[in-house]
Amino acid sequence: MRRLVTLTVVLAALLVALQGCSLLEADERSRILTGPDGLRVFTPVHEVGGSPMLCALFGLVDPVHGTLNGKAGEREPVWLETQDGRQLSVVWPEGFTARFEPDATLYSDTGARIASKGEAVELSQTEWTSASGAYDNPYIASGAVFNSCYPFVK
Repeated sequence: MRRLVTLTVVLAALLVALQGCSLLEADERSRILTGPDGLRVFTPVHEVGGSPMLCALFGLVDPVHGTLNGKAGEREPVWLETQDGRQLSVVWPEGFTARFEPDATLYSDTGARIASKGEAVELSQTEWTSASGAYDNPYIASGAVFNSCYPFVK
């Protein structure tokens, strides 16, 4: 009987350890979520396998950029618009929010104002070829942007 209890305790401990490992793996990848304001955000990953994730300190020659636009109640309340009028879907870092004051205004995770409708926004470490900018293939506002570091891990 004592042996059965010991075996049960060992199996339970092993199950808890395995669950912990699977949770750790999941946390080492970014997730895309939708905030209460409808803004799609990703969870930055700051550590993988115990090693810190760092952002490179460079900007691209021709990064994704456009003017901020948005409309309350839309499937995607805030987007970037190119010079030719094309709407670009962007997934922002976790903690970013959209407010309508009355025009669309984007705020960072620290509450700093990023831009309002009609103002330029640059995703300095996002290449045009990294996505199409459609809702189902959005650009990711990751890396060293908006005076902070937001690592995205697939």
